Amino acid sequence: MPFRAHAPQQRIWISYDGKALAASKGEPVAASLLAAGRLAIARSTKFHRPRGPACLRGACDGCLARVDGEPNVMTCMVPAHDGMTIDSQNTLGSKNLDLLRVTDWFFPHGMNHHELLAGIPGAQGVMQAFARRVAGLGRLPSTELRPRQAHRRHADVVVVGCGPAGMAVASALAASGRSVEVVDDAVRGGGGLRALSGERSLWSKVDAPFHASVSNQSVVVRSSTVAGGVFGEDLLVVGSAGAEVVTGGVVVPAPAPHDGVALFEGNDVPGVMSARAAGLLLAEGVVVGRRAVVIAGSGGFGRAFARASAGLCEVVFASGAPQVLRVRGNAAVRAVVLKEGDVEREVAADALLLDEPRAPAYELCLQAGAQLEHQPRGFVVKTDEDGRIRDRLWAVGEVKGTPFEPDAILEDAGRVARAIQSSRSAPKSASPPATATKSNVPSKMK
Repeated sequence: MPFRAHAPQQRIWISYDGKALAASKGEPVAASLLAAGRLAIARSTKFHRPRGPACLRGACDGCLARVDGEPNVMTCMVPAHDGMTIDSQNTLGSKNLDLLRVTDWFFPHGMNHHELLAGIPGAQGVMQAFARRVAGLGRLPSTELRPRQAHRRHADVVVVGCGPAGMAVASALAASGRSVEVVDDAVRGGGGLRALSGERSLWSKVDAPFHASVSNQSVVVRSSTVAGGVFGEDLLVVGSAGAEVVTGGVVVPAPAPHDGVALFEGNDVPGVMSARAAGLLLAEGVVVGRRAVVIAGSGGFGRAFARASAGLCEVVFASGAPQVLRVRGNAAVRAVVLKEGDVEREVAADALLLDEPRAPAYELCLQAGAQLEHQPRGFVVKTDEDGRIRDRLWAVGEVKGTPFEPDAILEDAGRVARAIQSSRSAPKSASPPATATKSNVPSKMK
């Protein structure tokens, strides 16, 4: 079961299903819940199986909950604040005793609710109503959400993603005199570097220039902010203040890749997560469990977690490229069954960390008109040799296949920054987010 390695540095109190929990101010809410031993936060949509966080980057449904009256909030993507109220959802009864879980027991081999009782007068309507209730994702918000005015403003350069590639290209452009904004949907910047814990020093050539640029305000970082889409020369940005249409500048997507998922029985049991997610939790002072099985891959996050968690968590490394056959447990991992060669063995553990190959997060680039090339790692964004997708749109980092290595990231970012500089004789003046002006933005963007 997850636990907190040390007391919260800025202690606050949040409420989860009516019970007060201690948390650290500003940490992801999912980390607060895990630190308090609340591993099974959500329920699956159809069969109401227990779900827990698996990625800590808003790409799974294992941490969905109702937060301050708003349903379906990814709790890994919102910072904790004092007095915050979190409630479990998609249950009939309580989180621990969900009566709708009987669906899973009655249909152990799956259920197609579209055909169940189909053609029987009266029964089909009742079944469809029940299916909608079973597959519900919480009640409507407690209060009516008031419309928020969108704004339109100009920017010089907007980098999407505050991982190592985004950091490197932002600092390189800032050093050339450009005004750079970095938007990132996570609570804290750094991307995968935060998951490397003690090994982050190997990335000092990326870290140091970036933090210097932020300190002298040549780079502005906006966390918990989503780049919603590129429409011509317009970038739709959505943050806590509402929507903005940022226009006239250069957009540089640098998204972190998606964690790989392994196929085996029980891969959705709470406690099964990516090694990178475990590293992100450890950066918040939260340990995934007392005994973790780590399947270390090429990403380096599994071994980094093992070294950083020494003395806090017992790590069991499976040798010889083992195959995970199944995970035992229901609301939490109890044991992992491995196959090494021709030998099967069961390892008692309360967490399984996977360091599977990661797939590029190409979605924003594709929406903006980029072409894709399929490779073993997934779909990679195609650019010219300088990272250009089209006018005013460039890509950098793993989304275009750059290896997750300091030198490779720096070389790629430098090449992209130089190409952007040569594409324009002089940067235009940029207005910072705080001085954004109202504009007649189409109503569908409001």
